[in-house]
Amino acid sequence: MLWLGFHFITPHNLFAHLECWSGEARGKKVRKGFWLVWLAIIGLIWKSRNDRIFNNQVKTIEEMVEDIKILSWRWMLSRLNCTPCLFYEWCWDPEIVYGGS
Repeated sequence: MLWLGFHFITPHNLFAHLECWSGEARGKKVRKGFWLVWLAIIGLIWKSRNDRIFNNQVKTIEEMVEDIKILSWRWMLSRLNCTPCLFYEWCWDPEIVYGGS
């Protein structure tokens, strides 16, 4: 949430959590981008959980955040109709890609 500049208390319900992400968006394109990042987070948490249980592999939070940035950037390039950007631009401020800033 620091990477995206979000400031809200994380709810315990997954659907309420997604709604909080939606509330942070300043437009439809930005909301779609935030949902993409949210889906990357949920997917990678699940993958990390399985790696820990079945493969005895543990990642640090920093490694997880980096994986989230990489996956969401790749998804953005392949799935969303927005201006392509370099990875460092995505890491710096992904909202710029969607025209939110």
